[in-house]
Amino acid sequence: MHRATPLPLSLAVFSAAFFAEALPAQEAQTPPSAAAEGSVMKPRFLPGKIYTFAAETGVALAGPGEDVSAAARRFVMNHESRFLTANRDGGEPGVRVTASTEKLVLEINAGAKQVRYDSSDPATKDSALAMHFEGATRRSVVMDLDPDGKVVGSTEVGGGGPATPLPGLPQFGPDQLKQLVVSVLQGFPKDRVAPGQEWTQKGKRSLGELGEIDFEINYRYVRDEAHENADCALIEYTGGIKGDVAVTGVQPGAGQGKMGFEGRQMTGRFYFDKALGIPRFSEQTLNVNASVPNPDRLQSGTIQVPMRQRIVIKLLSLRDA
Repeated sequence: MHRATPLPLSLAVFSAAFFAEALPAQEAQTPPSAAAEGSVMKPRFLPGKIYTFAAETGVALAGPGEDVSAAARRFVMNHESRFLTANRDGGEPGVRVTASTEKLVLEINAGAKQVRYDSSDPATKDSALAMHFEGATRRSVVMDLDPDGKVVGSTEVGGGGPATPLPGLPQFGPDQLKQLVVSVLQGFPKDRVAPGQEWTQKGKRSLGELGEIDFEINYRYVRDEAHENADCALIEYTGGIKGDVAVTGVQPGAGQGKMGFEGRQMTGRFYFDKALGIPRFSEQTLNVNASVPNPDRLQSGTIQVPMRQRIVIKLLSLRDA
């Protein structure tokens, strides 16, 4: 009988990292005459502020013959991060961002086994998975961004905590914080746009140690709309991704392989606060067909795993430092 597929934690990190730094060939698809009537949406971090973001990533994996909407194998990660901003040293243009993890909650339902980790709850810290992630709250990253939001320098800070009992398994650390910072500034055209106009971004997206993916995303400036009492631009998008990422099993000693995947059903939207220059809310849903290494060591080849992920990022607060 075919064994149930264990939840590869790499998929969860891949989900969180999907908003990673892009290397796009960006194309604004806007007639010049119409563009002149629009505005430039330039995202930015203001120096001297503290931004608090909450990100929730949900992943569902279906077994053989199982519908992904009713899948029993699920992963949920809630991550609260703090971005402290300041002017760069020496009067250099741009901004310095110190990103740190305030809270991390993981819930994994791998069928017959459930695991929960809450960085603020000592009662959840006795599992191997919890020990693996415990160090995340002790690490931060200091990043220098130029006026275009490009990372021109970064330094990891902190460390310590218990040694991981799951070596080789991806962790939520400075790389993911860096990707989260950069993600807030992405998805915007360089040209002026007005409601009803569209643009496309395509290229490669780095997932750090997991590899990289090819993507193409079509954006549409739907309308101006109030969100949380702020004047926002509502942006919607559709697109697809394709590539290979590294896969490591949750079980100690599980080997690493490559997961081939293709997702053509990606939809999302975000509200861009035009006064603050930052998205207040974003959500994305992606359906993927993944080719995962067979978990049965007695069998070679891959198995097909339908996967659905949903990512929601919210700006919780913005205050003076």
